[in-house]
Amino acid sequence: MAFDYSTMITALTAEQRLHFYELFAHNLTVAIRGIWSDEKASEAEKVERIKRVNEIMHRVTSKVYVLRLGMHEWTEEETWKMIEGYVAEDKAVEAEVNAAIRYSYGSVVSS
Repeated sequence: MAFDYSTMITALTAEQRLHFYELFAHNLTVAIRGIWSDEKASEAEKVERIKRVNEIMHRVTSKVYVLRLGMHEWTEEETWKMIEGYVAEDKAVEAEVNAAIRYSYGSVVSS
């Protein structure tokens, strides 16, 4: 299944979107653990990958905050462009970030 982030996340209810971003932040921490334990990557590669995922996580937790308080928020398209930008800086994090997105989304729509 192709994952159209902007469309699929926008289609969630407000409660589902909040839950998605909470799960997404959590799953990004799991991704960081995976990066850290990658025996094939050098220490420098691990640090660079972790930095990218951490930047995404920083913005995702900010999004949780504004969703929870009903404040101005970034659109899903803006959020996706941010994610794409960090992934473009280091393609080695793409699989982990995509897995975190898909797992989080799947958990929300199946509950």
